[in-house]
Amino acid sequence: MIVEKNERGGVMDIDYNLVQRAQMLLTLDHPLTQVREILLREGYQQEQVVELMDATEEVLNYIVPPQYDENKIGIDILHPGEKSKGRKPTVDILIDKRSGKLELITPHQPETWRVANEVRKAIKRQRQSMKYYH
Repeated sequence: MIVEKNERGGVMDIDYNLVQRAQMLLTLDHPLTQVREILLREGYQQEQVVELMDATEEVLNYIVPPQYDENKIGIDILHPGEKSKGRKPTVDILIDKRSGKLELITPHQPETWRVANEVRKAIKRQRQSMKYYH
């Protein structure tokens, strides 16, 4: 559970699964209005969805880290020794959609390098196959 103060000054518990699902949908480039509709359709509590989306919208209006934008894809890696349950997602690798360049956010983790190398190979294969179609 994530505890957040609501507009009325009270405290609301927000289901962590709801937060994770919202983050995933936002990562897939869904607009906030669509994320809200999807979460409600999936059966999450309306009050929690509204609070989370309002807070998210407020944060997005004020804080947009320069390294993250609509032209980048973030990859979260479950590193050896990390537990998947109750774990907060983090971005380990950023991929620029236009150039295909990778930025390693956690280069100190060996698994980040392994995944980055596989992603580079996949991008290279994709670009080579695209040459045949042009």
